[in-house]
Amino acid sequence: MPLVFEWFLALAAAVGHFSLAVWLYNRLHSVAWPVRTIKVLERAILLIAAIVLAAGMVRFIWMCGFDLPWAGQVYLLVCWICAALVLPLWLVPKLRQRTPLVLQSNDTQVIDVAQQLGAPPIAGRQTQLLARIPGNQLCQLHVQRKTLRLPRLPRELAGLTIAHLSDLHMLGNLTEAFYAEVVDATNALAPDLVCITGDILEKTACLPWIPRTLGRLSARHGKFFVVGNHELRLPDVAPLRKALTDCGFRDLGSRCELLSLRGSEILLAGTELPWFGTAPPVNARSESGSAPFRVLLSHSPDELAWARANDFDLVLAGHVHGGQIRLPGLGALISPSRFGWRYAGGLYHEPPTVMHVSRGLSGKQAIRLNCPPEIALLVLDA
Repeated sequence: MPLVFEWFLALAAAVGHFSLAVWLYNRLHSVAWPVRTIKVLERAILLIAAIVLAAGMVRFIWMCGFDLPWAGQVYLLVCWICAALVLPLWLVPKLRQRTPLVLQSNDTQVIDVAQQLGAPPIAGRQTQLLARIPGNQLCQLHVQRKTLRLPRLPRELAGLTIAHLSDLHMLGNLTEAFYAEVVDATNALAPDLVCITGDILEKTACLPWIPRTLGRLSARHGKFFVVGNHELRLPDVAPLRKALTDCGFRDLGSRCELLSLRGSEILLAGTELPWFGTAPPVNARSESGSAPFRVLLSHSPDELAWARANDFDLVLAGHVHGGQIRLPGLGALISPSRFGWRYAGGLYHEPPTVMHVSRGLSGKQAIRLNCPPEIALLVLDA
């Protein structure tokens, strides 16, 4: 076998091995397993992936061939199959992905939070180390005003604005001052509604931050939230729910609310599946007997199929952080969803539903490359 061909096969095996590890990692974080189990399996996937890749490459270079035991030959075949599937199932769809026509405009304001505060709002040695990585946009807050043309939006609701926040991850690696800046920037948008789609708090030590930060958020017609999978890390999620409701938020976990605005109705519903509760009841009707405009708050974009089946017009989701590290031209690789990168961040239109997936504001890993934190103001247009 020519040496060049052997190196090609080795490279294909490495690509397949890497893609299989990413596939497993992404799907692992889309299930409602115990936190400790998730952590153990996450570390096992990363460790085994690194060891197998290193051992395979060393063996190939030293032996310059594929003389492996039968188990190694079977796994090598699996890797080659995975590599062959990368092109049609990953690369081509990624390159063909386009922003849907429902997005009429996207105006972005960049706020350098560290510059605003006079110092980076970070804490902890690991966060400080990661913050020094060239290109890390950890404190480069993007405030994005997105105008959406929604086919079924009642004319009375044209111009309605929704501030969509997600994945705040209050755990102490970003200080309270960072979240105070987020609140100030959101209030400056003067939204009609504020909607938070989960992963708000994961350490009880940060619970006192809630009234001093999110408690200051203002909206003309109400503030709403659902929680996410990282709230499973709390001893009890009830104190967080109480703190938010005491601050004027309405808890939409497994619930619906019918709002009357401008002579029209909006059904706001929330799902925290698969981690908390059940699907919300969605049989509410407007006073005229017709179906109201429907908005779903879902921590995970994986609930899009359920939203479409239940005739939702708009879904607000988070969870995947835009991938946190986005490759130029290719976008996210790590995207904790059973659909992988497909709904990593941005706008998606799968009729009758439009879904906005926030890149989020923070994360457990304090690194963001080509994927800045986001406040989104969605301006609805008919």
